[in-house]
Amino acid sequence: KKAHIFHLNFTRRGNQRCIAVHRSRELSYCYFLTELYIKLNENVPSAHICLYLFICQSQSLKGMQNFRASGDYDNDCSAPLTALCTQPEQVIKGGTNIVQCHILNDKRHILTKDSNNSVAFWDVLKACKGEDLGKVDFDEEIKKRFKMVYVPNWFSVDLKTGMLTITLDESDCFAAWVAAKDACFTSPDGSDPKLNLGGLLLQALLEFWPRTHINPMEEEEIELNHVNGEQESRIQKGNGYFQVPPHTPVIFGEAGGRTLFRLLCRDSGGETESTLLNETVPQWVIDITVDKNMPKFNKLPFYLQPHSSSGAKTLKKDRLSASDMLQVRKVMEHVYEKIINLDTESQTTSSSANDKPGEQEKEEDVAVMAEEKIELMCLDQLLDPNMDLRTVKHFIWKSGGDLTVHYRQKAT
Repeated sequence: KKAHIFHLNFTRRGNQRCIAVHRSRELSYCYFLTELYIKLNENVPSAHICLYLFICQSQSLKGMQNFRASGDYDNDCSAPLTALCTQPEQVIKGGTNIVQCHILNDKRHILTKDSNNSVAFWDVLKACKGEDLGKVDFDEEIKKRFKMVYVPNWFSVDLKTGMLTITLDESDCFAAWVAAKDACFTSPDGSDPKLNLGGLLLQALLEFWPRTHINPMEEEEIELNHVNGEQESRIQKGNGYFQVPPHTPVIFGEAGGRTLFRLLCRDSGGETESTLLNETVPQWVIDITVDKNMPKFNKLPFYLQPHSSSGAKTLKKDRLSASDMLQVRKVMEHVYEKIINLDTESQTTSSSANDKPGEQEKEEDVAVMAEEKIELMCLDQLLDPNMDLRTVKHFIWKSGGDLTVHYRQKAT
């Protein structure tokens, strides 16, 4: 059970010389030690060398000439061994490995520091490096990129391989919803839909898998365009917002860690890989990538009460519920229209159902008036209209139980 360090040395043609033979009395095994001279990049602690030790039972060596079956050593351990080569003919330098990482609170970007003390900025959603920052202060970079926003955890990170390994699990993969504009994505129709980060990444990773492709055309139109050679261009792939690098490795495994299937993103379009994916991909991934069934929004219960300085009577404590992404300005509009009722004229005036421009103008007027005359507070801290409810609960409320928000009219 003693630890041994074995030095090996290969000649230019790759031959090895035997420098020691040791026979173990307890195990009746012979160890042939050889010598190897190799230089490693000392900055790469994750680099490994596999050393091969030839072991055979001494019983099979009795026929060898000049083999000593006694327990004696063939070499004199008192005299140090001298390597034949003192300088390497070629040095293979290892790449730097990531030794530290920090997930930013937008739960999309990660800052890393490698063994060369270089800092990098990564985009988990697009599975790529965003920027090399060089040898900068890691902690200062974290502080500089802090944003007052809360997004739930939807992935985990591992650095055992020396690089970022992102794990998506069914229990929390779909926990994070964001607005498209907040994620710097634009929609063709100009709207601002809510996007699920885990769902977007899964759709991008399996973009080349034929089973995930959908064609919105009717059957007659499909047949017509197939004749004209236009069918392929009309097929919708991925998530419609971005792609991940085609060489991104994807590994499907069990909860215990056993790997079931691994491939590159671009290879999922192959016949063999596609068949194996049909057998391996779990149902919760099928629901998102194939059936396009996105999960439901997360709901956040809260209470809305007048502030003590407003002079208004305390309302019946009704428990409200809304999407955790609901912005504070939307709650302000609710207070303005349904509770304070400052604009009595807007409450009594009805517009035509066909007068859509007028309805839109009214909504914009209500939003402006609400921000001008209403303010919301949590624990006596004034809330930014751009905040969402989950950010208020995480950074300001900071406790269990349902969130309580107070409102009051701004001083004129």
